[in-house]
Amino acid sequence: MSPQELQDIVDRLGEDPAEWPASVAREARQLIEKSDEAQDILDQAARLRLQLMDAGHEAPAFFADQVVALALALDPANPDAEDLS
Repeated sequence: MSPQELQDIVDRLGEDPAEWPASVAREARQLIEKSDEAQDILDQAARLRLQLMDAGHEAPAFFADQVVALALALDPANPDAEDLS
């Protein structure tokens, strides 16, 4: 795993390896143990999360429902997905 691949995982799944699928967590932990760049990726993501939490802004209650509905509408594996082509 490269630092760029780790950055992608952190961007998609967050900075906590305990929340990642075991298939990527093991390889990511190995990279983090030996790479300062990889550790910096996690540290920056954690700092960003704290800054956003400290900002005191919360998304409206319906926001998550809208995001999920949009994702399902665009998912080609979903038989009810919209064809946007």
